[in-house]
Amino acid sequence: MSQSRGVAVLLDTNMLLLMAEGIPLMDQIEEKLLAKPRYIVITPVLNELAKLASTGKPSVSRRARLALEIISRFCEVVEYQLKPGEKVDDAIVRYALENEAIVATSDRELRRRLREHGLPEIYLREESWRIDVEGVPSSY
Repeated sequence: MSQSRGVAVLLDTNMLLLMAEGIPLMDQIEEKLLAKPRYIVITPVLNELAKLASTGKPSVSRRARLALEIISRFCEVVEYQLKPGEKVDDAIVRYALENEAIVATSDRELRRRLREHGLPEIYLREESWRIDVEGVPSSY
């Protein structure tokens, strides 16, 4: 599989936590895209995971620490600031719009917002535990 500089997959917190549960989402993403994308994590997502790792319930804390390990091994962390009054999901949408990134999330509300903006998304179908892709042009 070729590593394409053009394909960037922006991972959100819940997708990283699912990876930390051992679901091979990166393999599935690469299978669906027929490419090895750059996996991007913006700093607000990193900060959210760090907070969960230090203050979450033991099971959540453990998964958040594993997610941080996945990030350090497989992802590119992009310094990205929240604007005043902005939530992490707002920053994800903004980054995806500015950088033509595919967003990987299982958050229903975030997925709705991505569709409103015509942004491509990758999400987990919980009934089959397989990822699906929507709105990704064939030029990816």
